[in-house]
Amino acid sequence: MALGGIIIPAPQINKVVETMGNYRQQYNMHSELKWSKVKRQKIEQYKKFVEYFFALCNTDKAHFKSLIIDNHKVDHKKYNDGNKEKGFYKFYYQLLFNCFGRKYYNRNEDNVKFIVHPDERTTSYSLDELKEILNRGMSKYFGKQIRPFVAIEPKESHKSEITQINDILLGAIGFQKNGYNLVAGSAQGKIELAEFIATCAGLNTLTETTKYGWERFSIWNFQLR
Repeated sequence: MALGGIIIPAPQINKVVETMGNYRQQYNMHSELKWSKVKRQKIEQYKKFVEYFFALCNTDKAHFKSLIIDNHKVDHKKYNDGNKEKGFYKFYYQLLFNCFGRKYYNRNEDNVKFIVHPDERTTSYSLDELKEILNRGMSKYFGKQIRPFVAIEPKESHKSEITQINDILLGAIGFQKNGYNLVAGSAQGKIELAEFIATCAGLNTLTETTKYGWERFSIWNFQLR
């Protein structure tokens, strides 16, 4: 399973969304963009979408972070009271706390705030509880009472350009990590796009943990203990 997110400074968000909207008009890509819909016939349009993201990434207007979990090794019965949703959000916590909270909170600027927009999904897990646990973790880590995670507000993916590019990047990582690119008869469009994303990120593959300090586009193969 691959989890991930894109972080964008608040002053940049409107410009990013506006430019992505212009991209849709230019390339006649008006329906929702997502990994499951990648076809060879539209591969050049998807590549343009990816190129735009990496233009943002390489100028530090957006960074992408991802976490990969081997589901075969997860024991929900032992560690999560048999609740897969509880286990899912424990990993989501690891992503938000370690890849975003610790990385982007400046201990000298108490006005740093995070607003999280996960893709909307049906769940019984309280996102308010997740926010509280994140803020407690941040307070403990930085040694002072802080609440930088101010909101976790789900968005429907078809209404969010940023969620859609995140889905494409995560889909490519999961595609290679699960070895689908090596299966005979696998979709050529997805094989090509995953390789293109790796190249744009300066990587040979999307399966390995990126080097420490590789901040703009990072992959973390999470080790269970």
